[in-house]
Amino acid sequence: MQKPKIYLGTIALEKNRWSSRVPSYLVSEWLPKIKAAGFDGLELWENHVLSSPGEAEALKNSGFPIAIYNHYGTFSNTPEDVEKREKATEMINFLGAGAVKFNVGNDPALLGEYRDNVLRMADAIDGVIFCECHANTLLEFNDDIVAFFKDLCPEKFQLMVHPFIEPNLLDEKFEMFGSRLTHIHSQLSSDSGERICLDRWPQRVNACFDVMKKQGFTGNFTVEFTELTAAPGENIDDLFANTIRDLTFIRSVFS
Repeated sequence: MQKPKIYLGTIALEKNRWSSRVPSYLVSEWLPKIKAAGFDGLELWENHVLSSPGEAEALKNSGFPIAIYNHYGTFSNTPEDVEKREKATEMINFLGAGAVKFNVGNDPALLGEYRDNVLRMADAIDGVIFCECHANTLLEFNDDIVAFFKDLCPEKFQLMVHPFIEPNLLDEKFEMFGSRLTHIHSQLSSDSGERICLDRWPQRVNACFDVMKKQGFTGNFTVEFTELTAAPGENIDDLFANTIRDLTFIRSVFS
């Protein structure tokens, strides 16, 4: 199995991701630490460039890879969604991002609309278009995902998975999605619901990694969330230290 690239999700360090959504830090100022830690690139939360004047230029000029642009539109035709999508497309192309991460909305009547707009964005960018297939969207369940992407090129239209589920369920996803499943969003929750570092539950994590190895997974990772995400007293220094713990664990398994 080839050594995967491991990206830092900039949202992992963002305490305002689910509150004001106004960035609390400048990614560009953290790049020296991110590089020194050994991350191979960024999965960039769109608000980190859209809400921070000068950040797009700074990140582009840094030369550090923007592997994935993290977009939060629903792919509807509402004016707000269209504007978000146009800004995202412009920024993806400006930054030279290798891919965009997306989810669709949850209105069954708009499924065709969502799909048409996903295809339009795919045509407008050079990189891959990744579906996260999030809960509470129309692409939450395996059969719906397969139907949505039927006949679409798996080299362009790919899937992410949150892998630390029951190993048999992860195995089922690989069997259904095949070569389209090329990226891992790394985050682990304990039985009581709080996010924890991967080394806190090695039996579960390694069992899921064994499934990935058996299935011949050759994709990459983003450390999306980590221990202390959304915990009381959440702060960037502790979050960053825990993303490095998770990076180190993944590297130890796949080196």
